[in-house]
Amino acid sequence: MLIIQNGYECDYEMKLFYKLFFNIDDDIYVCSNFEYKDKIINVYTEIVCNNDVYTEDYYYNFDTENKKKSFIKKIFTASCTKSFCHAAQKIKNINLPWGVMCGIRPAKIVRELMEEGHSNDEIIEILKDIYEVSDEKINLAMTVAKNEKLLLDEIGKNSVSIYIGIPFCPTRCLYCSFVSTDIRVSGKYMDDFVEKLLLEIDKTAEIIEKMGAYVENIYIGGGTPTTLEPRHLKSIFDRLKINFDFSRIKEFTLEAGRPDTITREKLFEAKTGGVSRISINPQTMNYETLVKVGRSHTPDMVKECFNMAREMGFDNINMDLIAGLPDETVDMFKYSLDEVIKLDSENITVHSMAVKRAAYLRFTDTELAKAKDMNEMLSYTQKRMLQTGRKPYYMYRQKNISGNLENVGYAKDGFMSTYNINIMEEKQTIIALGGGGSTKIVMNDRIERIFNFKDPLEYIKRFDEILEKKDEIIKILGGEKNG
Repeated sequence: MLIIQNGYECDYEMKLFYKLFFNIDDDIYVCSNFEYKDKIINVYTEIVCNNDVYTEDYYYNFDTENKKKSFIKKIFTASCTKSFCHAAQKIKNINLPWGVMCGIRPAKIVRELMEEGHSNDEIIEILKDIYEVSDEKINLAMTVAKNEKLLLDEIGKNSVSIYIGIPFCPTRCLYCSFVSTDIRVSGKYMDDFVEKLLLEIDKTAEIIEKMGAYVENIYIGGGTPTTLEPRHLKSIFDRLKINFDFSRIKEFTLEAGRPDTITREKLFEAKTGGVSRISINPQTMNYETLVKVGRSHTPDMVKECFNMAREMGFDNINMDLIAGLPDETVDMFKYSLDEVIKLDSENITVHSMAVKRAAYLRFTDTELAKAKDMNEMLSYTQKRMLQTGRKPYYMYRQKNISGNLENVGYAKDGFMSTYNINIMEEKQTIIALGGGGSTKIVMNDRIERIFNFKDPLEYIKRFDEILEKKDEIIKILGGEKNG
């Protein structure tokens, strides 16, 4: 692979679209020449593949006067990727529902256009004419952006959210790349990990007080937090209650995640501990797929756990599904979605299958759903969610998703997760605790990140550094004030 750009460079975006058409080690030569003159963008792209030459000479009328630099950059970048994709389509016909829109937050681009003063009609024209986004995805992005804004406008002044990472799982799923360790290896560190986490909660409370802030949302994720024993969960919930004013907390989510880790005792501790939202994640309701990806539960266990959570008073439940799991057909995915809909959870999140570097699936011969099939799965999801009164309210994309598709959270009115919006749109400081967490300090248009150690043993052994990382938050904020 060789990509040469003259006149304007957008290396990240060009490589992203290159990977949709070609393998990184293919003998492909790409040359892109960008020119802006007399209010006209011209991008000429030449691709040499198997000694054949494919070209695209793209022109677009665009006046930069009175336009923000960020908007100009968006248009210049889209022009380059568009010229490349048009040339590449002559070699390999790939369906691109999102056109040449890239980045992990499509709705954020729409919301930024709204904030820049563009009307709905102008935004639709930009998405259609410049980015070549399909009508279906335009409607999705516009709807998500509007629902996001409703929740973003409600963020409390001087509020922060807390994320607590529990890096333990009963086993590691075939497709997983999240921060987690198999308890058959790391379970012996669980007691010590929780003991240190309690001290980190204390330290975080001190830092938040120094910030003059308060906690608005708490999210316990992982990993699989319900891998912990009931006594571990109780100690965490009790320590949170001691340190923070729960009367000001809008949302407290616990990723119950895998049904094989959920018990009545753990749900009891969660309910009495102040948890207001839980996730029970089947990923699929097809047993043969669950076996294939290493999930130690059955579809019936999903239903049993869901009904048990309802009996215990949980009235805000999210359920995750994955579109494009190994060897799953469109009909198999539709079956899973319809089965979950029957349970009537308040939230349903549908992820598109993405194989990351750390996932075991990268090293297998398992076939993933083709992009066309995955898009059909997601189109069916949008249709069914509309029919059941659930609205799309947050969306993100990942690298290596087949077809450059998306992950979308749908919710009934009144049940949209404020934490999910905050983590996606980066409008509120999120302080991370536990294993693998990433603190995001939001300071106007700048974000500073501080990372916790991922491995439980490293977290325990280097805990003094964890506490120092918390002090770093105050130093960063102090520097911002002085600046």
